Amino acid sequence: MKAILVAVTTTYDIYDVEYSLAELKNLAEAIDISCVYQISQKLTSPNSKTYIGKGKLSEIIIAIKAYDANMVIFNDELTPSQMRNVSEELKVECIDRSYLILKIFEQRAQTKESSLEIKLAKNLYLLPRVSLLREKESRMGGTSGSLSNRGAGETQTDLDKRHILSEINHLKKELEALRKMKEAQVEKRKRNEIPIVALVGYTNAGKSSTMNSILEYINQKDKQVLEKDQLFATLSTYNRKITYDKKEFILVDTIGFVSKLPHNLVNSFYQTLTEVKHADYIIHVIDSSSPYINQQINVVMNVLASLEATNIPTLFLFNKWDATMDESLHVLGYESLTFSNKTKLHIKELFEDILSHIGPSTIRAKLLIPYKEGKYSHILEETCYIYLKEYQTYGTYYDVEIPIKQYAQFKDYDLENMIQ
Repeated sequence: MKAILVAVTTTYDIYDVEYSLAELKNLAEAIDISCVYQISQKLTSPNSKTYIGKGKLSEIIIAIKAYDANMVIFNDELTPSQMRNVSEELKVECIDRSYLILKIFEQRAQTKESSLEIKLAKNLYLLPRVSLLREKESRMGGTSGSLSNRGAGETQTDLDKRHILSEINHLKKELEALRKMKEAQVEKRKRNEIPIVALVGYTNAGKSSTMNSILEYINQKDKQVLEKDQLFATLSTYNRKITYDKKEFILVDTIGFVSKLPHNLVNSFYQTLTEVKHADYIIHVIDSSSPYINQQINVVMNVLASLEATNIPTLFLFNKWDATMDESLHVLGYESLTFSNKTKLHIKELFEDILSHIGPSTIRAKLLIPYKEGKYSHILEETCYIYLKEYQTYGTYYDVEIPIKQYAQFKDYDLENMIQ
């Protein structure tokens, strides 16, 4: 596919048009669409009928012929009427930024959960556009519907809408069941007092690479995850249990964010992102080398705000620092650390920072286990670090380092509690 990219910029845009079009080009190339030409126009607001002005539409038509393009991609989400009008004018396939992102997510989905979430987002996007799709198929001489049992006065478009609504309801029920399962898992972790550390950031900022650097640092390379220099390389949320220096935590790698992420997609992926909402500590991974670093930080912070996660303690990790060496990088009011997955700069400091924020996962206790409670002695000797073990008159004495999550069952045998 050869595409022409089209953008409208207004005085209210937080991104400049060059950045926005460059990102749109990267998104297109992520699914092997070649971008042969770019057109932009500054307007007070996008044209309500055709998104872009009449003169620019003529320019696009000339560019389509000149570059033999067979697709036009618009940088914003178009209304159904805008899409209908530009499709009629340009006579080639027209898609918008939202649909492009949905297509990328659709190709990259690997888990049942992410597949369901993308299907839901796509159906929510398609629902108000059913009549437009029907018109396209009619012009091509085909039909998509296998449903022929329409009622009196019911059009094929009505049937399509009813079919999509039915699928939306079904997907929501499946996702609700998965949501309850995931929340139960999170609650179990909380009960076991295992802290959650979440990696968040703009797409391709280096979250997965950061997770792998941490795993490599503690000699757990066998648990490393996919990392690729590509937008939305993975849509899965990876969890890894980290145990180090008598502490343990769950490290979570989440999907990346991008500007103008479709609203339906954010809502559909809400439960994938609940790991962030329940985190005890957030590491916001930032691409230090990006010329649009501030805008990318703002995009991520806005998504965190929608998840009600802005009050969670956060470290701003300025990754790819080896490419910029900018000593001034920081975010006012937050902890910051310059970092490089390539050179492993400050990997030790990053790990120490995480450990300092998650608290201890073990405590030291002096226990006297009665001889008749041999099962408890067995648990201690199998799972805990024992400093001292003595056989005494009333039982076995242990000076032991014990996981907090296990301590409750030994509380009655703690000599400190007995003395009190």
